[in-house]
This record gives sequence, structure tokens and C-alpha cells, in this order.
Amino acid sequence: MIGTYSSYKNIVSNMSRTLKTVMTQPQIKRETDYYTATIRSIGSVDAFLKNDKVYSYAMQAWGLEDMAFAKGMMRKVLTDPDFAGKMVDKRYQSFAEAFDFRRYGDKATERDSATRQTVNKYMQQTLETQTGDQKPGARLALYFNRTISEMAKSGTLSQDSWAYQVMGDRALREVVFTALGLPETIGASDIEAQKRLLESRMSYSDLADQNNMEVFIGRFSAMYDLQNQPMVSPALDVLNATNSSSGTGFSNSMMMSLQSLRFGA
Repeated sequence: MIGTYSSYKNIVSNMSRTLKTVMTQPQIKRETDYYTATIRSIGSVDAFLKNDKVYSYAMQAWGLEDMAFAKGMMRKVLTDPDFAGKMVDKRYQSFAEAFDFRRYGDKATERDSATRQTVNKYMQQTLETQTGDQKPGARLALYFNRTISEMAKSGTLSQDSWAYQVMGDRALREVVFTALGLPETIGASDIEAQKRLLESRMSYSDLADQNNMEVFIGRFSAMYDLQNQPMVSPALDVLNATNSSSGTGFSNSMMMSLQSLRFGA
């Protein structure tokens, strides 16, 4: 069986071709054609929230599909910059900036963030979702790579609060907890205690540096397979992924030796 890391690396190494395949799927093409033909004509928050097809497409593109039902809250996200800015999950702030009706009025949906960027994100999200149907671990790895890379590039990944940012995103938290061999029950402990624990086990550079992040993803993949796919050899999987692409990487309680590893050692 192909392991998590091999699946992840295969997709990353062939990303352009894989995304083109997603784009040509009939349902995806219909939804995207409707969005691109309609979005520029929407000139207000009310019109945006009223058009379920456009609104749902945008929410999925920005990773907020699970909150599409909460239109009251999303209205506040789009109209109150302080509200979005104070939320731990920075996806809401990114969404508000992408569809900034408050600043740009009826021109908000003509901006690149509402058109091309949203379509690109929708394709990426769809790819990750479809990957997760067969390989949930690979989906998490793809999400982690994309999200942390975007945060680092935009400058929103904070050296002072990266631990809060990880804990505020369910998928990021799952990747980090799995890689470090931390049980989910820790999530019920005091938030400051969680922060101190994460900072004692890893550092900001493990996320901000692309090479270090790839190592972290390799470790997550190995630990994930140990927990969920015992027939996969994590070491062999990483070797196979390394040999088939230009990247490098290597891989809770099941493997104490792996748990004891520290980044930067």
C-alpha cells in the first residue's frame, strides 16, 4: 500500500497536472463557470450572502465550508474588520480581505482576490478534499503545506503566536499533535499549557523554513501511518517518496523513539 508521504509527494510533484485534471471534472467546471460568470455582478454583502452558489463556492475556496450555514457571523466578518481581526483562525480575516465590500464597495468582487485567487483556491481545496476520500493523511499533509506556506509568505505566521495559530486551526493542530505524538486529550487542557508544550517540542523555524517544514511533514506522515496504516513501512514510504521526487523528508505513543526526536538536533 502506498503510504501517506508517497501520496503527498506524488501530488506535490505533479501539482499543475493534477489541478488541471480537477478543473476539467464536469461538476467542478459547471460550478466554476457559474462563479466566474456571476461574481463580478455582485456588488454588496447582502447580494453576496443571498446567492447561495457564489457564497458556497467562495466559502469552500477559503476553507470555510463548514461555517457556510452561519451567515449571520459571516456578515459580521465581512462588515466589521475588528471582529475578523480578533479571531484566532486567520482564515476569516483572509476571507474578509478577499471580499472587502467595506473598502471597495461594488468593486470588491472585481478584484483578483475575489476572482482568480478564489478560483485557484477552490481547485486546491477540491483536490485536497478528493485526496482525503482515499488518503486522509495526505490531505492533512497537503493542507498543512499550503496553509503554513501561505501564512509564511504573507507574513501572518507570527514568531510570537505561531502556537496559538496552530491550536486555532483543527487540521493544523491534528498534524502537529500527530507528528509530536501528543494525544488529542491535551487539547482540553489550559491554552497556555498547550502553548508551552508545543514551544518545548518544536520551534517557529520548523514552520517558517520550507526545508524544516518538509521534514516535519515527513515525520507527521510516518506517525500517521503508524497509527492508521500498520501495513505501511514509514521508513520505506519516505524512501520511495524521496526517490520518486526531488524533495526530502522523514517521518503517539506507539513509537517512543520517534517521539523523542527533537527538531534542529
